[in-house]
Amino acid sequence: MEFTPLTVQALFDALGEKLRLEWAAGRKGAQHALEGEQRRWGGATLVSHLNLITPCAVQVIGTQEMEYLTGLPPAERAEAIQHLFQGSAIVLLADALVATPTLRAAADSRNVPLFSSPLPEQEVLSQLRYYLSEALAERTTVHGVFMEVLGIGVLLAGDSNVGKSELALELVTRGHRLVADDAPELARITPNTLQARCPPVLQDMLEVRGLGVLNIRAMYGDNAIKGKKNLQLIIDLRHAEPVPTETTRLQGVLSERELLGVTVPVIVIHVAPSRNLAVLVEAAVRKHQLRDSGYDAAEDLTERQLRLIEAQRT
Repeated sequence: MEFTPLTVQALFDALGEKLRLEWAAGRKGAQHALEGEQRRWGGATLVSHLNLITPCAVQVIGTQEMEYLTGLPPAERAEAIQHLFQGSAIVLLADALVATPTLRAAADSRNVPLFSSPLPEQEVLSQLRYYLSEALAERTTVHGVFMEVLGIGVLLAGDSNVGKSELALELVTRGHRLVADDAPELARITPNTLQARCPPVLQDMLEVRGLGVLNIRAMYGDNAIKGKKNLQLIIDLRHAEPVPTETTRLQGVLSERELLGVTVPVIVIHVAPSRNLAVLVEAAVRKHQLRDSGYDAAEDLTERQLRLIEAQRT
């Protein structure tokens, strides 16, 4: 697990054109890193409206917030501005507000960058939260092939040489999409969401034993590739057949795996020469979708049997 560092200057470079940002004051704070206790709950939590009680790293001031500040008595306003620049890494004026000399002086004295944008406050907040949720996410790299199958983000994991890449290739030919082979990167973009993407050097590539490296985009077109996808299901491919029990005969082999603090459901599939793995993976995904919607075939069968028993008794 790792955290990606992000400086104020890097944020300005990334969003400056989109948000039409201008640097009003506090340029000496350009290399300050965006940090905070809220970061572990996602980068989006580092952004908020004006908050003088528990200030976030990035505070956005719109028309209403500015009216509140200017309406304070002079002594209270000076105290509020001092508190604002003590607890923030960036202060951003939206709604085409112009930085007052007092705000500029406070920003320069504390080396806190002060930006301005002509865009509406809500748009600025939305763009900042979206960007920071990805830029400051916890990250890790996992082993396996990440696919989009029937609209669901699926990590094909399991034993070495079990045939994950061959299975991924067959799924691509059946209309599903490749996200990343071998080393998908996972980022925790919200407290309960893991997003997967491919390292740039491996983009579009799939290594298949006996064929070498294949460029899936070049062979099957743009629709065979998905840039990023949220992880919703892990399919664990195993050589060894699980020991059957009454529960596994009804439910299948189900478990969970925790990644970056997020629990992900796992379905285990036994690999054998006679088994059509692509069909089994599609069926596993459909089963997961039904369970998410509240339907469980095993429970349905059990209820039918109980109703039959009750009917026979009467």
